[in-house]
Amino acid sequence: MKLKKYSVPLVMLIFIGFLIGFFINKSKWSGATIESRELRLREISNLGEATTIDQEIMIDGYIISGYTTKNNRHGLAVFAPIGNDKYEFQTNVTRPNDKLIFTTATINQRLYNLFWANKADLDYAEITYTMDGKTGEAIKLDARNNKIIYKEAPSNDFSVECYFVDVNGKRYE
Repeated sequence: MKLKKYSVPLVMLIFIGFLIGFFINKSKWSGATIESRELRLREISNLGEATTIDQEIMIDGYIISGYTTKNNRHGLAVFAPIGNDKYEFQTNVTRPNDKLIFTTATINQRLYNLFWANKADLDYAEITYTMDGKTGEAIKLDARNNKIIYKEAPSNDFSVECYFVDVNGKRYE
């Protein structure tokens, strides 16, 4: 009889422990924190343990993460909202540290161009679109504080030229 008296509470404690572990593990993958997004990048993209998010912006509820890796690479990742303060990994692009990043992402059925240089002391970026053989006016955007720059894509068919300039006038292409 004593065995039954202790076995029910013991089973309940084990069950509660499993539930707590399940919810803690599930929150690691929620995408709601920088740590959980870094974990997703490490697991999904095989970028390694040293992947860290250095810069983030939000566009229409989507999180755009600028990250660096131990192997001298950097990248941009897009996390889409799925409700209840949770985000799922949508896409990413990775380049060597000496290359600028340009990618196009779909955010709420609209195309956005994302630009990131991941360089210190940047001042601005200059972006020029060409559509239907016509080159448009250069657009100058603030790039201070290692900011991720974004612009709604002008159409589905375009080419783009972009360069960044630091506070000393040095140009990165």
